[in-house]
Amino acid sequence: MKKFLSVIAVAFALAVCLAVTSFAANTGIYQSLSFYANAEDDSTVIYTQTTKDGTRYLFLPSNADLAALTLYYDSNTYTDVAVSAEKGSVAVISGQAFDLTALFDGQQVEYKITLTANGESSSVTVMKSANIRSMYIVSEDPVNHGRPWVDTSKSNEASGYISYIGADGEIIYSNDLDEIKGRGNSTFMYWEKKPYQIKLAKKADLIGGNDDEADKKWILLANAAESTLIHNSAIFSLGEAIGLPFTHQCEHIDLYYDGEYRGNYLLTEKTEVSSPNRIDIEDLDELIEDANKDTEAYDNPTVITATTASAGEETAPVASNGSYKYVADLVEPALKEGASHHGYLLELEITDRYGDELTGFVTNRGQCVVTKNPEYLTKETGAYISSLWQEFEDAVYSENGYNAATGKYYYEYCDLESLVNIYLVQELSKNGDGFRSSTFFYLDEDSDIMYAGPAWDFDLTFGVLYEATEDYARIYRNPENFKVATRYLVEGLLKIESFRDAVKAQLDKTNGEFYNAAMALLGEDGVINQQAAKIDASQKMNYKIWDINNPKSTAVADGAEVTYANTVAYFSDFLETRLNWLSDTTSAWEGDNYTIVTDDDVLNEEEQSIILQFIQKIIDFFRSIIEWFASLFK
Repeated sequence: MKKFLSVIAVAFALAVCLAVTSFAANTGIYQSLSFYANAEDDSTVIYTQTTKDGTRYLFLPSNADLAALTLYYDSNTYTDVAVSAEKGSVAVISGQAFDLTALFDGQQVEYKITLTANGESSSVTVMKSANIRSMYIVSEDPVNHGRPWVDTSKSNEASGYISYIGADGEIIYSNDLDEIKGRGNSTFMYWEKKPYQIKLAKKADLIGGNDDEADKKWILLANAAESTLIHNSAIFSLGEAIGLPFTHQCEHIDLYYDGEYRGNYLLTEKTEVSSPNRIDIEDLDELIEDANKDTEAYDNPTVITATTASAGEETAPVASNGSYKYVADLVEPALKEGASHHGYLLELEITDRYGDELTGFVTNRGQCVVTKNPEYLTKETGAYISSLWQEFEDAVYSENGYNAATGKYYYEYCDLESLVNIYLVQELSKNGDGFRSSTFFYLDEDSDIMYAGPAWDFDLTFGVLYEATEDYARIYRNPENFKVATRYLVEGLLKIESFRDAVKAQLDKTNGEFYNAAMALLGEDGVINQQAAKIDASQKMNYKIWDINNPKSTAVADGAEVTYANTVAYFSDFLETRLNWLSDTTSAWEGDNYTIVTDDDVLNEEEQSIILQFIQKIIDFFRSIIEWFASLFK
């Protein structure tokens, strides 16, 4: 079955490839030329492709051997095929290896060759990745449901075949692919390089190779909105170091989709409930589905918005404060023996996106919270989790973090250590989405309190912000000032002395766990430089098809040339400066004596200063007029 699907898919992929490149001024062997990352796996085919500047490239994976390079072409159509370069020429026979390196003096980043066949010549540049694995996705129907179709809408889902190969050529996984679809919000909407979610036909641990941690769903992050490509992986490394629960395992890969290289991607676990390797809590989604399988209420859900205070008995306007959405007439699943509640995975979300979610709730302060699990809230589960969260919110915004109505402190609702760490991760990175979107909390059915995490979505961070105004970009790229301090929950938490003390302790330069873990990201042998070095060959290929010189995604020091090395240097410098600024600033906090200056405060001061300067100019103008009139009568 695999071979049949692969052969058919490859044939279609070739047809698509040829159709896409048919606009070229001349056709030739370069359109037939291909490479197989694994000769025994037809799905690992790679074709030459034309980049935006019109250059023809063949992007090869880490396991390719340039000293014994085997290329394939239609030998019935093309004869007398040869490759020439600076040191001579060599005949190339389809399916037989030749030494490309012998045509050059020393190792090259780009091997620029002339490909000759049937008396005509074409220019092709060969590039090769290093150190990282490669993934090959071949659509079952590339013509109608290939990558361009999937990239059009997040609702477009396709199937096919997937092969995953190590840097040494070992096949890690090879099987049917049940699903590939677009994912994400701003990245999918605004960037040409799309992120994806894939669903394997068979569970596997693609990263660690541990059968006990196998799963079907995986995420391919494009990292299109920041040019270092390593913001997310660096933060995941930090999350693991500080013990943030269920931090995502990840690794950088080269992605090939229907035979075309699509760039450097971050393969990572999905933020989802799944035992034991993802968020290991009760899968309430599954319980609700099992309790309501094949019922009209579940198959054709009717969503009702009700008030939280009435436990669903009274309806309310959609997205109104103090309300929740649930699916009508669902049977409530039974509780686990000994449990007083179910398990939940929650995500803070902006209002504009809340309407697209089937169920969730809106707090009395107007914050939208999406239930990522379960997707279908019942009347009872919706009433429970929205009420519990409201009690937590009330505690955070009450004096000293104490909810007088319940007799519980804020840290009795949400684990203090995880709450502090998720705040610091967002604040250190100056995350525009921090405590606004992509901020997760979960409740284990075996626990009486919630936990903050895992950390997710750090593209637009460390001075990178999509479509900011010039003035705001200048402020945002300043590694000083608080960014997340006025956001939902944080604005209340930072007014509580115990929370401030916990933040201060974590940022202490001697004993602060968070401070020391963040410092480990820096330096010549730090995580940032290690990750950047590992993907160096891959990022060079990535930026042949995507633009690194994009002010929306690239930040370098003032006056510095836009290069990959300089984007990484900016990331490191920003992080180090900001980390020490946060540590120095919070170290001065004593009891109720603390100061928090935010980006918004600075902007407001500047705006007020501009207004005052304008008013002063008007006053000076009228003063000069008065003085002129007075001089006329002297």
